[in-house]
Amino acid sequence: MSIFEIVLLGIIIGGITGITGASGVLIMVPIFSTFFDIPLPVILGTSLFVDVIVSISVSFAYARAKNIDIKGILWILIGTLLGAQIGSFFVVSISKIFIIFILAICMIVFGIKMWKSGLSKQSAPVVSEKISSYIRNPIGMILSGLIVGLATGIFGAGGGLSVFIILYSFLKFPIKKAVGTSSFIMLFTALSGVVGYAQNGNLDITLGLILGISAAIGGALSSILANKINEEFLSRLIGAIFIFFALIMFTLRVLMPLFNLDF
Repeated sequence: MSIFEIVLLGIIIGGITGITGASGVLIMVPIFSTFFDIPLPVILGTSLFVDVIVSISVSFAYARAKNIDIKGILWILIGTLLGAQIGSFFVVSISKIFIIFILAICMIVFGIKMWKSGLSKQSAPVVSEKISSYIRNPIGMILSGLIVGLATGIFGAGGGLSVFIILYSFLKFPIKKAVGTSSFIMLFTALSGVVGYAQNGNLDITLGLILGISAAIGGALSSILANKINEEFLSRLIGAIFIFFALIMFTLRVLMPLFNLDF
């Protein structure tokens, strides 16, 4: 992969993160695990490193628009930081095929939702007030954050999409504030996960810096332009891309190894 291709990929990752708050792992893992001979833990650790850099850029843009609520998510943040550290130590003992399978399923589900106008519209379900009240107390928020953090450490995703669903569906945040706040949380969860991966030697700093800086540029631009884009068209385009990459990854890294086929 040339420097130009890596930079272009980084800009695309940042662009998607800036609009949806989703982690760049949804793009990085399918590409690098399918077409390059890089150990999966290194890919996951590096993707978290990229999430850290792009989240700084995106969070700044949303903070300027006053769409980040720090006080409202403090307990969730505590849980995610703890969970990310725990999860990063379990990844080395988990089957690569299992991780790829889970990521592919998540991408397909996310892609379908994006195709149906995405989480930026009204497709995310809003739970009852009774259930929401359980999540809004400190224990419920810590447990929610712990689950997101564990997924962050194991699957190499910054948790932006998961946090968005919690904020929007359970805590009743406005959509833009949910995206901005989830990006802010992803900054810390990803950073916590990176520490764990770096301690195990599962981090490519050079690749992460190139991708991260490029993603930060893409994230800043997409955050600024987010309100001017036709959301329905963009959601369906992103959804189609995610489903496409998920099917390729699932075929090459799950089905073909199971049937002892080479590519």
